[in-house]
Amino acid sequence: MSGSFVNFNGTSILQLMSFFILMYFLIKFLYRPFLNIVDKRAKEIKDEYKKADDAHKEAEALKEKAKIELEELNERINKMYEDAKIRVNEYEKKEKVRVQSEVESLMKRARNEIEEERVKAEDTLRSNVITLAVALASRIIQKDLNEKSKREFLMEQLSRIRDEM
Repeated sequence: MSGSFVNFNGTSILQLMSFFILMYFLIKFLYRPFLNIVDKRAKEIKDEYKKADDAHKEAEALKEKAKIELEELNERINKMYEDAKIRVNEYEKKEKVRVQSEVESLMKRARNEIEEERVKAEDTLRSNVITLAVALASRIIQKDLNEKSKREFLMEQLSRIRDEM
C-alpha cells in the first residue's frame, strides 16, 4: 500500500468497463425510452392543458354571447311591455271617450224623452183643466145658485181635481 486511494489493477479496470457497459445499456434501453415516455406524457399534458384552455376560452365566449343575447332579449321584452302598456292606455282612452259619448247620447235621448213626456203631460193637464173648467162653468151655469154656493161648489170641485192628480 502506497497510501493512495485509487488502486488500479485488472479487476478495477474490468469493473470500470462493466460499469460503463452497464451505463451504456441503461442509457440506451432504459433512460432514453423513459425520457421519450416522459416527453410524450409532457406533450400530452400540454395538449390537454391547451385543449382545456381553448374549451375555457370558448366557454367564456359562449357565456359572453349568451349574456349579450339575454340583455337583448330583456330589452325586447321591456320594449314589448312598454308597447303593450301604451296600447292599453290608448285603448282605455278610446274606450273612455266612446263610453262617455254613449253616456252623453243616452243622457240627451233621456232628456229629450223626459221633455217630450213633460210636454205631453202639460198638454194632457191643460186639456183636462180646460175640460174641467168647461164642465164647471156649465154646471155653474146650469145651477142657478147664489154667490156663496158657487164658491163652495168651485172649491169642492177644485179639491176633487187636486185629489185626482
